Amino acid sequence: MMKKIIMALCIFICAFTLVACSGRQTNEPLTLGVNAIITEIDKENKIIFTKDNGEEGILGDDCLIDCSKIPMIYCNYETQDVVDITLDDLQVGDELILTIRSSEIENLQKEDDNKAKITVEQLQLGTQRIK
Repeated sequence: MMKKIIMALCIFICAFTLVACSGRQTNEPLTLGVNAIITEIDKENKIIFTKDNGEEGILGDDCLIDCSKIPMIYCNYETQDVVDITLDDLQVGDELILTIRSSEIENLQKEDDNKAKITVEQLQLGTQRIK
């Protein structure tokens, strides 16, 4: 009888913990990694134009990203070294991994503009060429 009570108590505590933890997760904003390719760079205005890299279809063929205030990094996949980069390190045709909030993606999908603008949390150069 005592084992059944302890088992029931453990199940109740586990269920309560799961419910309590899952409630907190929904309050945190979700960010997504989106693959893109640079189509144009405007160094004077610190912006780049990108298009989708793959079948995701999130950014379309012409999406503007303001690079003046976002962190830009490069990760060497062989050594795992991560370094900060600047707009000068980017080239047309480079592959990028963009960290974007899901709310930004929803806003982008609502726009009908040909040249959509999206706010990015972080830009990572995916093309492996920096030593």
